[in-house]
Amino acid sequence: MGTTSVPQVSLGTNGFIAPSQSAVLTGVQTDINTAFGGGLNFGATAAGTVAPPQVQLSVSETAIIGNTNNLLLSLFNGVDPAFAAGRMQDAIGRIYFLTRIPATSTVVQCTCIGLAGTVIGVGALAQDTSGNIYSCTQAGTIPVGGSIVLPFANNVQGPIPCPATTLNIIYKAISGWDTISNAADGVQGQLVESRTQFETRRQNSVAGNSLNANQSILGAVLAVPNVVGAYVQDNPNSYYIATNPSAIVTASISGTVLTVTGVNSGTVAVGQVLSGPGISANTSISSLGTGTGGNGTYNINNSQTVASETMQLGGVQINPNSIYVSVAGGSASAIATAIWNKKPPGCGMQGNTVQTVYDTSAPYAPPGIPYTITFENPPNTEIYFNVTIFDSPAVPSNAITLIENAIINAFAGLDGGLRMQMGTNILTSRFYPAIYGLGSWAMITSMTLGSGANPAFNITASISATVLTVTATGGTLAVGQVLQATGVTVGTKILSQLTGTPGSTGTYTVSVSQIVASESMQIIPMTATSIQMLINQMPVTSANAINVVT
Repeated sequence: MGTTSVPQVSLGTNGFIAPSQSAVLTGVQTDINTAFGGGLNFGATAAGTVAPPQVQLSVSETAIIGNTNNLLLSLFNGVDPAFAAGRMQDAIGRIYFLTRIPATSTVVQCTCIGLAGTVIGVGALAQDTSGNIYSCTQAGTIPVGGSIVLPFANNVQGPIPCPATTLNIIYKAISGWDTISNAADGVQGQLVESRTQFETRRQNSVAGNSLNANQSILGAVLAVPNVVGAYVQDNPNSYYIATNPSAIVTASISGTVLTVTGVNSGTVAVGQVLSGPGISANTSISSLGTGTGGNGTYNINNSQTVASETMQLGGVQINPNSIYVSVAGGSASAIATAIWNKKPPGCGMQGNTVQTVYDTSAPYAPPGIPYTITFENPPNTEIYFNVTIFDSPAVPSNAITLIENAIINAFAGLDGGLRMQMGTNILTSRFYPAIYGLGSWAMITSMTLGSGANPAFNITASISATVLTVTATGGTLAVGQVLQATGVTVGTKILSQLTGTPGSTGTYTVSVSQIVASESMQIIPMTATSIQMLINQMPVTSANAINVVT
């Protein structure tokens, strides 16, 4: 077998390494020169002239070798789950009996009102204000009282937003069914599962083969059809702990007085629940004493004695010796079964959803031994965006729509990153690449966030067209604040004050024309650059919640 001067590929601890194209070209030219007895000229070819045969041969052979090396590199990377994509990632998934999740539809919980006894079957159709058609996915009968909540799914798959109150048209009439509406935003669907999402699910699936571990429960729950997010945490302690506490302090309790001597993080506030060794259940701060957010005394609702210790304030409290499972989407009964199959025996549970699961294994006679499974079905929490970009002649006429879609896709993880979930920290920087990727015209000058779970204060007000009439307020109103309430269009912002005391009662101009009777409304500040979601909050957003200023 002949020899060659072309450098070989190598396989070692760093995997497959191919030589550079320049090194390959040098080796090919050496081989050709040797084959022809030497003296061949491989120098630069004068402009406008045809390269001599030896140059053309060497360049072509180098390209062939380079393409082959690239294919081999792709193949070797494809067997590593950290780099696998496409067909190779699908093959790795099948080892674990996984297939890539196809595109899904936006799912909306709708209140259907009508005559008691009216059956709304699977496939019943409704339409939103944008013309999208939704089908009922779970049959139901309107009970005495005249209303029932049923799930509807968009007939087109993908991340199609459905803001609150917009799915309000019965597309195909059913006798006895009068109205339909969605009180909250729909959970947006997604396109076919991305490489990052598939690999994350594969890892969870591996953990799901185990028992009595948080990751095994998480993997089993995420495998339930139509589940879009989950969070699992246990508390092995004999006292309450908190996840994502808003403050951590050093403090003691004597009677109904909490004395804070050190603040490790955050701010002490009225309403925060206390967690830590020896603290009684449902203990919370009821009012200020000498403290105003830091060191000092605070009044609590339960009398007790606790020596000085580290305490957690706020967040989501997890009961002693319990497991907390928070799940968005999916069937409640299927989720409960997945939890029961993987959870440790005898542990406590908590949440707002209760299901009964039956152990039908031998020797238990039908219907089996009943077990009560409790988990959290987190409510949707609207996330608001305020984006300002530099105005220039290059900004296209559809810039607002492009930016809205870029944020929505990144929010749903369709840009290759992870979807926004409960328990995660939502950062404005997460969405910068998606906007910058639209083109050189997309230059962000500022971006801020607001959360429907963190209102600043409440007001009593009504809206007629674009005029907000405020009759009572618990704080100072300002331009840019967002209104949130039942019947108020998502993303409605205060634009200016018309009459009254500055920042107080009076009339204001708002961004969306609508009619809303006098009611309590929440004021959402738009000043944050990061928002920590709690594990009992499922973040959602929509085009209405995104304000773009050019």
